[in-house]
Parts: sequence; C-alpha cells; structure tokens
Amino acid sequence: MKFWKFIPIVALTLLSSCKDSLTIDDLENRTVASGYYNSSQRVEQAVIGGYVNLRRALLANYAWVMYGEARTGDLNVAVNYQQAVANQQLTVDQRNVKQLTDWGYFYDVIKDANDVLDIVNKADAGVLNTYHRNLYKGEALALKSMAYFYLARIWGEVPSAEKNNFGLRLTIQESVTQAATWATEAQGLLPWLHINDDGIESYALTAVRFNKTAISSLLAQEELWLGKSQNAYDMLNKTFTVTTRDSISNFGLSVGVDRRTEIPKLPLDESIVSMPLDRFNEIYPAGDGRRQMFNVSTSDKKATLITQNADIMELLPARELNLLFAEAAWRSGRLEEGKTYLVKAAVGAKEDYTALTEATFADALLQERRRMLVGGGQRVFDLIRFGKVSTYIPVFTESDVQKGAAYWPLSANSLKNNSLSQNSYWLSKN
Repeated sequence: MKFWKFIPIVALTLLSSCKDSLTIDDLENRTVASGYYNSSQRVEQAVIGGYVNLRRALLANYAWVMYGEARTGDLNVAVNYQQAVANQQLTVDQRNVKQLTDWGYFYDVIKDANDVLDIVNKADAGVLNTYHRNLYKGEALALKSMAYFYLARIWGEVPSAEKNNFGLRLTIQESVTQAATWATEAQGLLPWLHINDDGIESYALTAVRFNKTAISSLLAQEELWLGKSQNAYDMLNKTFTVTTRDSISNFGLSVGVDRRTEIPKLPLDESIVSMPLDRFNEIYPAGDGRRQMFNVSTSDKKATLITQNADIMELLPARELNLLFAEAAWRSGRLEEGKTYLVKAAVGAKEDYTALTEATFADALLQERRRMLVGGGQRVFDLIRFGKVSTYIPVFTESDVQKGAAYWPLSANSLKNNSLSQNSYWLSKN
C-alpha cells in the first residue's frame, strides 16, 4: 500500500467489546506515519472520524434544532441565543449564532470521507476483505452525501471540496445532484445490518452507523428535493419489500464526550428542549395519539419529548419511510397510493386522510412530517421544499424568500478565499 507521508486522523476508543456504541473517549488530533492503515481496525478509525465531525456539525450549539424547529418556534432551547434564532436575527454579534453560520465541521466530514475513499482504494486484500471494503467505502460516500445535502439546505450555494472542481461555486441543484449520485453508489455497498467483532449482526451498532435503510431514506429525500419523484418512488419500492421488512433500522448519532468542542450529552433533555404548550396543542390537538410522545406540564406551559434512547440522536428514523413513500407516490401522480401510505404513517391522527384531494394532500403531509419528525431538525428544510417558508415564518415575505431569507447567512470565515458572496437578503441585514 502507498499512503500520504502524514495523514491526520482522530484517535478514539469504542467503549464496547462488540462496538455496539460509538461513545468517544479520546478525540485529540494527531498525525501518523505512512503505512499506519495496515488493518481493518485502523481504517475503521478513519471512518469513525467522519461520524465524529458530523456530530460536531449538528450537535454543537444545538445546531440541528436551530436549523430546524427552533428557527420556526416549534421547539425552544434553553440557551441565550434561542430567541435570536427564532426572531431570524442570524447576523447578530453573538458568539454561538456566529458559530452556527460557519460550515467548517461539514467540510471536515467531507475531507474525512474523501480521505477514507483514498485509503480504501489503496488498501490491498490483506488489509480489507470484501465486506469491510464495501462497508467503509459505503459509509464514506454516505457521510459525504449527507454533508453536502445539509450544506445545500442550510446555506444554498456552497463551494465544492472535490479534487476535480475544488472551490467551484455549486448551485443547490448541483450540490444535491452529486449528493444523490454518491448516495446511490453507497446504497449498493451498505449492509442492512452491521456485523460486530464477534461476527454477529448487531441492531445496536447498525443504529449508529450508516446502513441500507438510512442511505435509502437519505437518497429518497435528495431525489424529492431535486423534483425527481419518480426516481424516489422506484427506488423506495425496489428497496423496501416484504422480504426486507425485518432488516429495517433507524440511524442516528451516538452521544458521547468530545474533548474538542462542547456537545450536549442529552440533546433532547427535557430541561433544555421543549415545545410551548400553545404550540403543542396547535400541532397535536386533543385526541391525537401522538400527544403520548410528550410529557406535558400545564404549570410550566410546555411539553417535552420522551426519548426512547438517550444515547442516540436520531437523524433518519425508520418511521419516516411511510412519509417518504407517501410523498413520492403523490408527487409522481399516484394520489390514492399516497393517501394509503399517509394513513399508515399517521397512526394516532384525528384527521380522515382518505378524503384528501390533490389540493389538500401537501398541507396534510407537511403537517404529519411536522408531528412525526419533531426533534429531528428537518422542519425548515421541509418548508423550503414545500414552498411554505413565509406561511410558517411570517416575518419573511415571499420576496424575502426569493432573495435567500430561508437559507442561513454565511459567516465571515465562510466567505474567505472563494468567489461566494452573501445572498441579497442577508447582505441587506449586515
């Protein structure tokens, strides 16, 4: 094998003999000499570095919820910058808000992924068997796909970090198109279930590493974002069949200690993240079965999410699949099939979704995504895709949205050494 003379890696410890968790113990950066990646275990270290940086990108400063429900007011986060975000004051001189406008961690994920792809491509058969070669390559492609997808949905136009067009300004369409290409390749490589060190399929390990369910869900979202609903519909139906039903798994980020930056140990802890009671009653009216997902305090006028697994921050839950099927079917001209999937997804809803029409389906689907995916950080992305930003963030007019108000402003660091400029809406706010 031939590698770079020095390769930056992240040293870490997986605190489980079966690697059923990704709890991080030591995150000090260091360099290693040529030839370091001479075993599957060492290549895996480089792979997990990508997950570490994805966790930093989404959990530092409660970023995932700030980009999602906190920005719309559906969720409150008990930090001093929450109100600035909810008020759309995203260019204020506040340390945490400035950090949220910086995309550095997402590009760290991309670099990690590209490094892994180089390592895997250069590793000989004595280092990686077919399973691990496909697994690590699939994970790297999936992480890169997800990073670009987040970049496009948060900031809009962003620069490429790829060797063939490094620094090139990518439109949203271009970013998501290449993300979908990588996700498609990853889907053919990733397993339904990961195998632990004892050679046993592990649902616990699968839940914190990219798997076939997760990459298929991500790919469907990307295709829908691009307006390729028929592609999404065909892929979902080909992937999820009666024979694969028992292999479906969630995917999220393992929560643990990170010595480099402050990461919340309990991202959805009830003392920090809550929903105002009036908003809760609006979203989940009396009689809606999903109210049971919350603890409700009338005295504190808030509702808090009941988390099933405090050790994982879910990003691509299996419960989203029927919502994706519903959207893909409806957008590809199959309204009746779309209604069937929406009814399956919305167990506990008071509404009769069998009576939906072409004119009413979009609002019902958007509301169900709001209800079922709360806490996952997707709310604003959904509003952009459905063209409903000014409806649910009324401080913005449609003209504001056309000027880029839905996307986050770029930090000063993000604007250095490239051809990008602040979009017209946020430029006027500086």
